Amino acid sequence: MATNIKGQTLEILKIDAAPTPAAHIMPLPPHALKNIRHPSQDLYVIGITGTNGKTTVSYLVGEVLKLAGHKTFVLGTYNSGNKNLSTPVAIDLLQFMKAHFEEGGTHFVMEVTSEGIDQARVLDVDFNVKLLTNITQDHLDYHKTFERYESTKLGFMSEGEAHKIYPLQFAQTEIKFETCLLGDYNLLNIKAAASILRHMDVAEEYIEQALSTCAAPSGRLESVDKGQPFLVLVDYAHTPDGLKNMLSTVKEIAQDRNGRLMVLFGCGGDRDRGKRPEMGKIASEFADYMVITDDNPRSEDSQTIMSEIVAGIRPGFDDYILLQNRREAIELIIGHAESRDVVVLAGKGHETSQILQTQTVHFDDREEAMHAISIQ
Repeated sequence: MATNIKGQTLEILKIDAAPTPAAHIMPLPPHALKNIRHPSQDLYVIGITGTNGKTTVSYLVGEVLKLAGHKTFVLGTYNSGNKNLSTPVAIDLLQFMKAHFEEGGTHFVMEVTSEGIDQARVLDVDFNVKLLTNITQDHLDYHKTFERYESTKLGFMSEGEAHKIYPLQFAQTEIKFETCLLGDYNLLNIKAAASILRHMDVAEEYIEQALSTCAAPSGRLESVDKGQPFLVLVDYAHTPDGLKNMLSTVKEIAQDRNGRLMVLFGCGGDRDRGKRPEMGKIASEFADYMVITDDNPRSEDSQTIMSEIVAGIRPGFDDYILLQNRREAIELIIGHAESRDVVVLAGKGHETSQILQTQTVHFDDREEAMHAISIQ
């Protein structure tokens, strides 16, 4: 159905009420904090939701606000206190906001996940601005259907009095300056950030100065450089859309260098199985050489995960191998790289641990890449 928002028509599906939380989740009672003045009422709160781009957009908005002199806290993937929850549980979120306000904070930027919405973690937050980056396939292990996942995101956007910004709106935002971030998808992230900041009447000089010089957040097309003749990039892309956007950008870099695009990735265990063959298909459409390996297999059998990825590989593409051990896989792909090639290690990005069955071990793709380069 077409919905008119601030004079612009957006083609979106009907927005139904948010789905009932999963049976195994016990959400915070709606009025658990009713006798407490929520600190979000004393802060300017910006909520970023969507499948991809939440971390980058939040980071960019935060950098501009800090440059403009506002005491700003950015909460999400890097610092939520729980590596599995980019949006903390309600009581922890309240404490983050309370502490920031008591320290003189003025602005609070946060990632808002679909699970966080569904489990009422943001129910009492008084948002000033909400922005939706995009909606593509992810988290179907939790939501079960794409329709429920989409309804959760759109339900959050439709609620409350906050100023709401949708993809078709920020895509039209004009950017007249060069940026350091690669790819069309990052241009959209910059436009999203700029649309929020311009709504807030932040001076254009601060927007341009920060957004033209900001490097990408940690683990987002992050370069690993020890002087080697080939390029090594670490990226968090772990959804079909995220992988496609990232690889289309890096493919152009490889072509400009007259080198091969070499891709290493896996898929997480105990998560949405439907995206595995889709990611295999996407990777094989861009890569010249591919290594399929472990991501966070969790309780699942790694060989099963990898075989489901392989099932999606395009017919005729056979320049790939399967290697379960991610450390060995990184050493192998870097060992095969030649001058001018581009090596992408996808899926874990900034993460510094790996979940193997019931054990969590230290693992950082950037550290492993540095070591692999050094032993060549």
